[in-house]
Amino acid sequence: MSSAQSIPLSDSAFIPLVKMPPKTDNKFVLLGYYIKQHWLSYSIGIITVLTTNWIAVNIPEYVRLSIDLLDDGLQASQDLLWEYLLIMLGLALIMIIVRTSSRMFFFNPGRAIECQIKNDMFKKLMALQKNYYEKNPSGNIISRINNDITGVRMICGFGLMQAFNITTALSMTPYKMWLLSPNLTLYCIIPIILVFTVVRLGMRVLVQNMRARMESLQRLSGFTVSSLSAIDLIKSKTMREWSTRRFEKENQDMLRRSMKIAWTRSFVMPMLSNLEHFLKILVLLIGGMMVIQEDFTIGQLTAFIAYSALLTFPLMSLGWVTTMFQQGLVGLTSIQTVLQQDLPRAKLLPLTEPKREKLFAENGLSVKNLNYRYPDGKKDVLRKINFTIRPGQIIGVLGRIGSGKSTLVNALNRYLDISPGSIFLGEQDLTSLSDNDLRNSIRTVTQEPFLFSDTVENNVTFADTEYDSNDLEHFREILNAAALEAEVERFPKKEKTMVGEKGIMLSGGQKQRISLARAMLKPCDLLILDNVLSAVDYETERHLLREIYKLLKPETNRPAQAKSILIVSHRVTSMGQADWILVLDEGQIVDEGRHTDLIKRPGYYQQMWELQNDHNSWADLGDLNTRKPKT
Repeated sequence: MSSAQSIPLSDSAFIPLVKMPPKTDNKFVLLGYYIKQHWLSYSIGIITVLTTNWIAVNIPEYVRLSIDLLDDGLQASQDLLWEYLLIMLGLALIMIIVRTSSRMFFFNPGRAIECQIKNDMFKKLMALQKNYYEKNPSGNIISRINNDITGVRMICGFGLMQAFNITTALSMTPYKMWLLSPNLTLYCIIPIILVFTVVRLGMRVLVQNMRARMESLQRLSGFTVSSLSAIDLIKSKTMREWSTRRFEKENQDMLRRSMKIAWTRSFVMPMLSNLEHFLKILVLLIGGMMVIQEDFTIGQLTAFIAYSALLTFPLMSLGWVTTMFQQGLVGLTSIQTVLQQDLPRAKLLPLTEPKREKLFAENGLSVKNLNYRYPDGKKDVLRKINFTIRPGQIIGVLGRIGSGKSTLVNALNRYLDISPGSIFLGEQDLTSLSDNDLRNSIRTVTQEPFLFSDTVENNVTFADTEYDSNDLEHFREILNAAALEAEVERFPKKEKTMVGEKGIMLSGGQKQRISLARAMLKPCDLLILDNVLSAVDYETERHLLREIYKLLKPETNRPAQAKSILIVSHRVTSMGQADWILVLDEGQIVDEGRHTDLIKRPGYYQQMWELQNDHNSWADLGDLNTRKPKT
């Protein structure tokens, strides 16, 4: 997510406007939801499949009649023979056209369903909260979108077509065979039953290995994404060999799973493919004896061989289709883990524009006896937090690393699910507001900036969907306020310069300032700066603080970009101009007041002030958390 949360990526007001799939644990119900949206195309496709198989089982009938005509002499039956040949040619041409059409009417909906599922998954992923991504690595999610959906597409396209094709072929073909010879038909059914008994056992093993391979692929994708994201760290710590070995281990695990699938298929598929040859031998053996005994004509035997070939093709396809359906259903189960996630905030309705504007203007933001414990935690991270942010105020929060500053920020902007009655925006409980209203009112710049692989300009203006690219004056003002204008001018293409994946072409301070410029671009009620000045030097920090304070009282005729500011930091130098300062330690407010009062009062704030003003002690800042307070 963006470090400047002004575009509501988790917009609960957006969800009800989008038709999402039904919440169900039954994967067939979910599959049916997508299939029924293309019922017309599938209906026409079924008709074409029925027509194709009807033509296919009637052509051997004319083959039989043509061969039997030869017994009466070619000269006497030549006209009728030409008639049968022309009928067979016409049926073959019609079958080519109809069969091609059947693939269009089945394959196109399959692709459309694949596209729709990807859209639905992405919309759901944009609506899920931060805790979901903490439990699910990005690589696993990418694997589900790119790999698991492919199996669902195959079910909805080729799989469904073959399912109807097999059903109609296995009903029409045996019927025609039965009309020719019931006894010979029974002889053909016995080996089919034996083969499919063995194939069914092989399919169980195949499905188990497919599921294990899918999980292995998700782990491999997750590790790949993590490694590429941390490539600088891996190189700087000379961990390349470790990373290579870890990747090879995961890759070998997936190879073993893939080989087990290949071994199972190499056992199952030859049995199905050789079934045709076995049936031909059986028909020639028994049918030939029947011809010798004059119970069967040569034309009937030829037609029966043709029918046995028509019977084996759907039987061979049945093996592929069974495998495809099993693999697709495994992928659909994985997709369900995303689509069926609860969205409790989706039920919250957005406020009207007048009410939204009054949210912060009347009473600001108030925190009343806030306590928070992480779901897997054993104790409260925040305890009895109470304070108020009035319109026009600059509030500072100071604390050592691990004191609960980021947890407090994530509670204020509702990245974390807090208990009702703890935080109020005006008179409105924060938990009763939609994410859209909350993100428009409270904007956060985090200490971990995120940049897209795009230009500097697009990264800065990402937060404003109504940005006018012709308003260069305002854009330059924002760059200057974020101490970026001079640096951007030195870039090869200035503001059109690509920053690379996650801003890899920029320094840490430049990333942080682009993130800050993004937050400054669009007005908000409360701007939260979560340790955003940690990656810049003190001279740049002073410049940025001056510009940040101007957001409340701009020198130009433009409206104020923020009504209040909350600065979270471990630097006392960031707190000098704050109207009120909260000192946080071990999840509690241990002290509060103005800067001039706190530096005179013994405690953590005074200790920090003395240390950071002692130019000979900068090297000790890293050991601040281990220093004992003065007595």
